[in-house]
Amino acid sequence: MKKVELYFAVLISAAVLFLASCGSTSQAAASSGTGDSSIVFVALASNPSTGYSWTASVADSKVAELVSNEYIPNASSAGMTGAGGNHYFALKGKKEGSTQVTFSYARANSSPVQTRVYEVKVASDLASSLLLVSAQ
Repeated sequence: MKKVELYFAVLISAAVLFLASCGSTSQAAASSGTGDSSIVFVALASNPSTGYSWTASVADSKVAELVSNEYIPNASSAGMTGAGGNHYFALKGKKEGSTQVTFSYARANSSPVQTRVYEVKVASDLASSLLLVSAQ
């Protein structure tokens, strides 16, 4: 569990730097920066107080797997009802190949209002990379 906590600490730092540099809170993708190149991260803006949340689906779990996901409220909105934050996902490459990961933003038992599809490419050394395929 300590590794996952370290990944999230690095992810949060990378996401904050990325989001601050582009002025957008819609999404970010980054490699781990932890020395474990098989881990990649996706950060998506979220506001669970609306009833919506992000879910992830990996097409081929033999190539990559979802190892963690966590919602973290924005620091400036801590304690504020209805304020948003980001949902962070960590994906780990398991074997060489590529697969798609679909992220859906929806209420329970409802159709998604947003989707993001990423292609995860895993090299022979398990180094992983992300490519945004579509965003709706």
